[in-house]
Amino acid sequence: MTISQRFAQTRFASGVVGSLPRPLMVREMLPQTPGPASAEAARSKQMDAAVHYAIAMQELAGLDLVSDGEWRRHAYTHIIADIATGFTEDLRTEPHRWGISIAEPMQVVKPGLIAEEARFLVQATECMTKVCVPSPYLLGVRLWEQGVSSKAYPSRDGFIEAVARILHDELLALQETGVTVVQVDEPHLCVLVDPSYRDSFDDAQYEMDLAADMINGMLTGIDKVQTALHLCRRNYGRRGWGAEGGYEPIIETMKKIAVDQYVMEFSIPVAGDVAILKQLPDDKLIGLGAVECRFEEIDTTEQIVGRVEAALQHVDKERVSINPDCGFAPGLEMDMPLEEPYQKLSNEAAASARLREKYG
Repeated sequence: MTISQRFAQTRFASGVVGSLPRPLMVREMLPQTPGPASAEAARSKQMDAAVHYAIAMQELAGLDLVSDGEWRRHAYTHIIADIATGFTEDLRTEPHRWGISIAEPMQVVKPGLIAEEARFLVQATECMTKVCVPSPYLLGVRLWEQGVSSKAYPSRDGFIEAVARILHDELLALQETGVTVVQVDEPHLCVLVDPSYRDSFDDAQYEMDLAADMINGMLTGIDKVQTALHLCRRNYGRRGWGAEGGYEPIIETMKKIAVDQYVMEFSIPVAGDVAILKQLPDDKLIGLGAVECRFEEIDTTEQIVGRVEAALQHVDKERVSINPDCGFAPGLEMDMPLEEPYQKLSNEAAASARLREKYG
């Protein structure tokens, strides 16, 4: 356990999951496909200025913990294609793909890229900070495709192991940057809560164990920074979510993953009973998803406080921080006005202040 002392001392810390909607200006800075050219464009002076704006927006909303909005990335998963070569564009909708696929053996060309993002963020704000890393299992499910990928990596699991080694090296550099929280994003483990998705695998338990093992392997030796695991049912923006069901089917797998904090979603009706929090280990922190991030409606401060107080019936207040259910914009295509997350995050920060006043 490596809990940040500052984080632990900030009761009901308010923060983000990761991404913010990217303005047209930011989207137009990035080439169509992630890769070396994208990595260069994402680190221009103009992008630096844009990221300063994203940080300032969160500071003005009153958050305790901020990100860079992930504005340097095409999508939260696609950072891997900026770090390593071997990926090809895949924009098919049938069958649905995720924008890129692995097609050749990966070669690392931008080592330490995520740490570079983190250093900029840490130097740009006095708030606590968060940087996100995609899970190896997530990348395997999304980016490995038999017809395109098997020549480079004969099996999906082989690709997952290879990408886990690359991400482990990124984390070794990342933990030296002074960032407060390193979050592993793993929605594909979470969508296994849905029977319709879980039953699409021959052995769902194997998938759960593989996800846990690969994350734990990636986190080996990462002991200088607070780690978190984000679990959500996908964020399809105005279309809602991609899976339904409470955390019960994956709760035992969650316990096996060696992180300091679970970042979960509970503001949507399909997320299940918040009483599941009682089953998590007492020494783990909880990032409570108490702010809806997909639709236009703005949660009031009272609604957010109510969701947190429902959780406090099951867990100690010292373990709970507050966040939206998910990142507001996992990819470039997500289109919502920045004013919307600003209002939601402002109400979240106000809820945090109200809870501190009430509970100390």
